[in-house]
Amino acid sequence: MNKPFYSVALLAAALLAGTIQAEAQTVTKVKTKTSKAAATAEAAAVPPPAPGDGPDRPEGPRPPHGPKGPHGPGGRGPKGEHGPKGERGGRVQVLSDLRGTLTTYLANNDEQVYDAFVLRPESGAADTVRFPRHLGQQLLAAAKAGSAATVTGFRTAGPDGRSHFHFVSLASGGQTVHDARPTPPATPPTETAATAKGTIKELRRDPKGRVRGVVLSDQTVVQLPPTALEQLGDKLTVGTALEAAGNLRAAHPGEARASTAAALRVVHAETLTLAGVKYLVR
Repeated sequence: MNKPFYSVALLAAALLAGTIQAEAQTVTKVKTKTSKAAATAEAAAVPPPAPGDGPDRPEGPRPPHGPKGPHGPGGRGPKGEHGPKGERGGRVQVLSDLRGTLTTYLANNDEQVYDAFVLRPESGAADTVRFPRHLGQQLLAAAKAGSAATVTGFRTAGPDGRSHFHFVSLASGGQTVHDARPTPPATPPTETAATAKGTIKELRRDPKGRVRGVVLSDQTVVQLPPTALEQLGDKLTVGTALEAAGNLRAAHPGEARASTAAALRVVHAETLTLAGVKYLVR
């Protein structure tokens, strides 16, 4: 064989083998990179274990309350029933005792339901003690006018700027009455339909001067929601003809009415005719 031809053949074979080997290495590198990328994507798709859920988490039951439990929304956290948006009282009041003679009960409202009494000490000025209406019957049974009593309560400034003493408890003649929430009645009071017609005799106002009720010429008290009273505004004037239809106010459990209120009618108006114009009250 010709030596130059043989040398050329050997060189060509070597070059071909090198090319094949290089291509094989390139394919191997590409496959390796692809496998690593797939493994990385798969690892990223699997979320890391939550704290305490890994193999080192101690054995035992999980907490019974999740995100909506007592420390989550709606629980006892910042927005729960004991947080800023759901506080139940929590104010601190300084209590003091008043000792003296209970002289009279008062009804400072349109319905003539007892809600205060006057306590006269042995020396000094008398105090007016305000109490929840539903305690009226209990207080009348425990301490009648002329009874010696010790009253515990606290003072606040009212809308009129005057100091008011609020009832917490009363002790008299071996009996004690504490301020407690009213017990809901087993059956709601039955509403009785009623109408009232006459001229406005008097406008009842609160300590800030706002109208809170209307008294007609036949002494019927017509009660309206504050919004309705505000909307009617200057239309409510003494001497104006008024006709109302609604329901009589039913006595609430525990309340005691003044004896002078035996014939008093209090009508919660649902429709109202005033100066010839009829209104629906909502």
